[in-house]
Amino acid sequence: MDMIDIRELVVRADRELFTEHDVTTLDRNFSSDYVEHSPLVANGLQGLRDLVAGAPDMRHDVARVLVDETNGLVALHGSYPGLDPDNLYVGFDIYRVADGKIVEHWDGLVTETPPNESGHTQLDGPTEIDRSADTEANRALVKEVWHTFLQQQDYQSMTRFARPDGTFTQHSGDIADGVANMTEFLEQLKRDNSALTYDTLHRIVADGNFVLTHSEGSIGGERHSFFELWRIEDGYVVELWDAIAPVLPDDELAHRHGAFTSTQS
Repeated sequence: MDMIDIRELVVRADRELFTEHDVTTLDRNFSSDYVEHSPLVANGLQGLRDLVAGAPDMRHDVARVLVDETNGLVALHGSYPGLDPDNLYVGFDIYRVADGKIVEHWDGLVTETPPNESGHTQLDGPTEIDRSADTEANRALVKEVWHTFLQQQDYQSMTRFARPDGTFTQHSGDIADGVANMTEFLEQLKRDNSALTYDTLHRIVADGNFVLTHSEGSIGGERHSFFELWRIEDGYVVELWDAIAPVLPDDELAHRHGAFTSTQS
């Protein structure tokens, strides 16, 4: 399948399942041996049927769609009204497509927070993919940002990756715009022994001017999942959305496949 077909397959199947509650899409668009990695859902197609049946008011409002044809991955960024009666969940889904079917899924969802000091929410901002952008150059840039800025906790390195004037649009609820605000926030966490610790970069979904990373790590010794979506302009990272959430050990999940690994060889 080409990029358009993969995108249409995932967007359609996701809409039919989570917004229209048409579980027959599982038979049409999902592999019979579909593998679930979400900490929220039991494995397999029955786990999805049970999730939909248990949330009759749920829908999935998708703001962004990224398609990475090189690895058959499609990422959705949006919110799930009705999934939980007490909270609005916001975050990312990653689907893997093979042989015309959805075969695997990961997600990272967090509860909605108020707009940050700069007035940005977890979902607002640009949504259109720039097809003229160099996807592979942007993938390489974000890999370097991940290893240096996030994993090595070299927060001052962001002055090399962001625009020289320090402008940067931030969608985290705790941080205002600007490189200086982001680096100071992360440095303070380090001083408080609560640094974001990134151990493994499990997958990247790159599409034009957007690159999403899915990582495993910890905060204060507690296992966490990290999703970071970067927007790139003119060779600089200029905007960031994220979803960072605690994750139970794999042997305590509702399925045997783990929260991060893949069945893909």
